[in-house]
Amino acid sequence: MSRSGENGSVVDRIADEFRARIRRGELVGGQRLVEADWTQELGVSRGPVREALGRLASEGLVVIEAKRGAQVRRMLPKDVESLYEARAAIEGAAAAAAARRIDEGDHRVTLEKLVAENEKFAGGGEFSYYLGTSMHFHEVILDIADNEILSRVGRQLHVMAYHLHTTRVARATAPLKHLTVAGSAQCHRDIADAILRGDAAKAERLMRNHQRDTRRGILAVGQEEAEPVRGS
Repeated sequence: MSRSGENGSVVDRIADEFRARIRRGELVGGQRLVEADWTQELGVSRGPVREALGRLASEGLVVIEAKRGAQVRRMLPKDVESLYEARAAIEGAAAAAAARRIDEGDHRVTLEKLVAENEKFAGGGEFSYYLGTSMHFHEVILDIADNEILSRVGRQLHVMAYHLHTTRVARATAPLKHLTVAGSAQCHRDIADAILRGDAAKAERLMRNHQRDTRRGILAVGQEEAEPVRGS
């Protein structure tokens, strides 16, 4: 393997490690990412770390400022708006494509299994347990759509959304009135039903509505936490 190929492989590995830690909530919004610290922890040279951070900056996960270095991006309300507007467009198109391709290969069996998994949360549950199932649902829709561009962009947005959920939603301390596990699971069931029926228009509309409602719920989290909890 050439030196450039080896360097590219190292950069990929470092970038993947950063993404994984952001997804797990180990790296939180505003946290500084000091190159010297990461070269020591990951056992690599400074160049690949800098390149990996630049890659994450282009994906919107990291912010790099002159003289201050890199830090994990804080998701402000305007960022939430932009993220879910993009997810609505990308995943709406993916849901429509999935409905058109549902009878290709083993797509129908795969989605039916996913619906059964989703049903475990029909009565609600903890966001921290549901999050993995939820993100898997959206990834499977991208897989069934079989569109390389939709898949690449959609998965990039998923990392940002996972980061947002682990730092803002899963850690919320007050009961959430506008964003619930049961409500999300119901939306997933309805989207899956439309896809399984091959109804592309309905699948796209439901997915767009789902992303819109999720955006509203996330934006309401801060307000809900500030409100006094009534009842038991």
